Amino acid sequence: MQGVVSLLDDRHYARVEAIWEELGQKFDVRGMYVTPYPHFSFQVAESYDAEACEAYLRGLAARARPFRVRTAGLGIFTVANPILYVPVVRSPALSELHGEIWQGVRQIVPGAVAHYYNPDEWAPHITLAQGDIDPDKLAEIVRTLSRRNFHWEITINNLAIIYDTGKQQGVRCRFDFGCAGG
Repeated sequence: MQGVVSLLDDRHYARVEAIWEELGQKFDVRGMYVTPYPHFSFQVAESYDAEACEAYLRGLAARARPFRVRTAGLGIFTVANPILYVPVVRSPALSELHGEIWQGVRQIVPGAVAHYYNPDEWAPHITLAQGDIDPDKLAEIVRTLSRRNFHWEITINNLAIIYDTGKQQGVRCRFDFGCAGG
């Protein structure tokens, strides 16, 4: 799997890593280490045409300017293996960037794109726990985290491609906004 994402700014990157560490120690939740880069995703696919995708994202990032997004509380995607996350509030700037990514990248995706990243369904979020949380563990984690402030303001200043081969994860590339070279 691969994803077109924005990596979080340094402050929130460290904050999310600290939460992941705490959840691992207190609740033995380790599912986040599947993609260990604090981010939110614009699109996820089996694979991309790497050169074409990178060229498009480089150009888009060069034209883009940093902007801020807000988060609000905690959320849960209710699936067989629940996902606990921090919702990112959609703003006009965020939706516009997502739309440009959707239109520019989806044509060059050789495999299927996950449908819930479609602009009509997209719910941007920062994942805190996934994969290895049962309902009892989830309830305890929510009780612990619900006392915290998850109303953050995060600077979005990059586009990146992250990947997970099932054995290895990484950041394939990162393009900072306003930089022609990436």
